[in-house]
Amino acid sequence: MLSSISLHTARHGQRSLCQRSFTSGAQVIGHGMPWRALCSRAPSKSIHPPRMPIRLIHSTGAGAGAGAGAGAGAGAGAAAAATPQSTAAFLAKHPALPNAILPKRGLTLSKLGFGAYRVNRSQPAHRAALIQAIQAGVNVIDTSSHFGHGDSESFIGTTLADLFKQGTLRREDVVIVSKAGFILPTTTTTTTPSTPLLPDAMPSVYAQISESSFHSIHPSYLQAQITASLDRLGLQKLDIFMLNNPERMLGDKRTPGGYGKTRLYKEIADAFVYLDQEVAQGRIGGYGICSNALHIPTTEDHLSLKAIVRTRNDFGWNLENFVAIQTPLNLFERDLVTDVFPAKSLAREAKEFDIFVFTNRPLNAIAAGQIVTLENKGQHNRQETSMKLLDTLDVGFTSLAEMELDIKELIEEESIVLKFVWSEVLSENLSRLSSNYFAAKHFLEREVLPAIDRDLKVLEESIKDQEDLEDKGIVLSWIDRYRKEAKILTTDIASFCQLDSDKRNDELNLVLGLICKDFVSEVGPNKVEHSIGSPLSTKSIQYCLAQEHVGCTLVGMRTPDYVQDALAAAHASHRLTKKDLELIAQCPLLLTTNAE
Repeated sequence: MLSSISLHTARHGQRSLCQRSFTSGAQVIGHGMPWRALCSRAPSKSIHPPRMPIRLIHSTGAGAGAGAGAGAGAGAGAAAAATPQSTAAFLAKHPALPNAILPKRGLTLSKLGFGAYRVNRSQPAHRAALIQAIQAGVNVIDTSSHFGHGDSESFIGTTLADLFKQGTLRREDVVIVSKAGFILPTTTTTTTPSTPLLPDAMPSVYAQISESSFHSIHPSYLQAQITASLDRLGLQKLDIFMLNNPERMLGDKRTPGGYGKTRLYKEIADAFVYLDQEVAQGRIGGYGICSNALHIPTTEDHLSLKAIVRTRNDFGWNLENFVAIQTPLNLFERDLVTDVFPAKSLAREAKEFDIFVFTNRPLNAIAAGQIVTLENKGQHNRQETSMKLLDTLDVGFTSLAEMELDIKELIEEESIVLKFVWSEVLSENLSRLSSNYFAAKHFLEREVLPAIDRDLKVLEESIKDQEDLEDKGIVLSWIDRYRKEAKILTTDIASFCQLDSDKRNDELNLVLGLICKDFVSEVGPNKVEHSIGSPLSTKSIQYCLAQEHVGCTLVGMRTPDYVQDALAAAHASHRLTKKDLELIAQCPLLLTTNAE
């Protein structure tokens, strides 16, 4: 795999853009932000810099969204929170689904959890998927205050409220997890939908990660976020509330010399002291940390679980209320469950403190600096699709090249003509682009199309005073057609890059199946009753669920098909032995590191 991709062209008119190197991994997504800062997935472009004095929001909702899910759940007479007796009874009805106990609270959790990052109320399939998962025994729902600007929580609240009202589910049966830390626009009044919560006047309560990205775990911010989350969810209590990616604060741009881990450990302890009060008041059942660096001792933004626990000696927060952590785990990123002598893995370390382990991103990995989606849908007709796409690309490149020849006959100014060489630039670099779908998609959408649009505007400006209206009309028509053709071509290129990624995933899926015969399959002794949409996804989920010290694997099951595949993995997870897991980790196609 290439670690970077550079596009080149022989035409000097495009050299300034096409010689830009774009990293094929962590740095390309999110305008240079590391992936680990992104995988809690805050949409940085939607964040606005602080302007107003801080105010604690006893939210009437983030607009209509908050109130839509709110009230109904609590109003249906639902109990305040999950209980040991009810969660155990709920999962006893689903014996095929593996479960685990939350040690410090005695709750029984399904080992498969519903990850609610990209769900919202506008998609009926999302609602159908959540209901199907619950009906199958999934009683863990994980969300965050910043997912969809709160719409994820509103979606969950609305759906749960209906189930509570119907009597098909009780609040005591389900474990709700939410988080806070990322600062998004919030609503203080119905007339200021973009008013940020945090102020220029109080810089000590937040960290500025970039020009438009902020983070906070200050007690005042946490109080407001818990209030807003409960309102959107329509609940009286969150079973678990987590600090979301506090390590991002180490990148505070306003602190000379850096934020510093000593300061961050202190602020985490301060947050825990405050959250002890929230536990006592009954608004949360316990707290934890969701982190993309907690499990990787070698990364610069690593936070040590032991160091965090030690802060209780100086600050006096209650270890019994620190109930859970959440980190990534997938086929490639196995740090969480890997012992590196003499140190124990984070999963084993957490067990010593009776801290429950959630995992996320089972289907989205970082491998050798590249983003890999562990999915291989449609594998049965891959070759046919590939041939059709190549034919489509050939037509697209030819069409754009012909248009670029036409403009030479219409425009005399060479500096403008030389801007339109994109057919050559893209065709010559197709193989480089196809080596990394995510980097290619980002480059095409964020670099190529905007550059083409700028060039077309320059061309349009150059003819605005042209007297020959017929020629002017021809050029304007050319501009419109070129913009459309370029959009179609870049979309087809992205599809081709996706297909190339799918082929590599097909190979990985095949090799894993040969290494371990106990993976769930559509054929053989582990055959399932239904077809599997993405065999590789199912294998990755099954691998995560089989880990001894992992309590719950959160999966983004946004459609009923995804739920079905995840359930197939869950029902078969017990088949993977410790020896199987060791063999899987030694798979040659998985022996890569992010340092490569």
